[in-house]
Amino acid sequence: MIGAIYKTLLVGYDGTSEAERAVDVAISLAQSLSAKLIVLGVVAPSSAESQAEGYGLETVRQARARLEERLCHAVEASEKSGGQVVIEIFQGQPEQVIIQRAEENSADLVVVGRRDIAQVRHWLEGSTSESLVRHCPVSVLVVHDDFG
Repeated sequence: MIGAIYKTLLVGYDGTSEAERAVDVAISLAQSLSAKLIVLGVVAPSSAESQAEGYGLETVRQARARLEERLCHAVEASEKSGGQVVIEIFQGQPEQVIIQRAEENSADLVVVGRRDIAQVRHWLEGSTSESLVRHCPVSVLVVHDDFG
């Protein structure tokens, strides 16, 4: 029954280790459900807060190239096992891009990672995963990295 519910999964990827964990979970879930998987790389505009934490120091072109390289390696295993995987890379505000692409691709489930960000940055920018849970028109699976 659950396989009929989730036919298309979309996973957001920004190059962080938390996003890599979300991709791993999404690949596994898509394979289990025989679902299409869209791996969406999002190059976010840099902010002063993200630069202070060491993110956003590369150019858009560098960030896009890095995402493409990592995404190609991340999905090779899924494709070898017969999974249907599509890679997309867009630039913009992550939650807006993820919602837009989920709607345009008729995704049934969005998968994202969760990472701890500095309290000031959280207050100024908010959390992508929290925003998606509140605003995304489809179900959202937030993958935590602390399975301790």
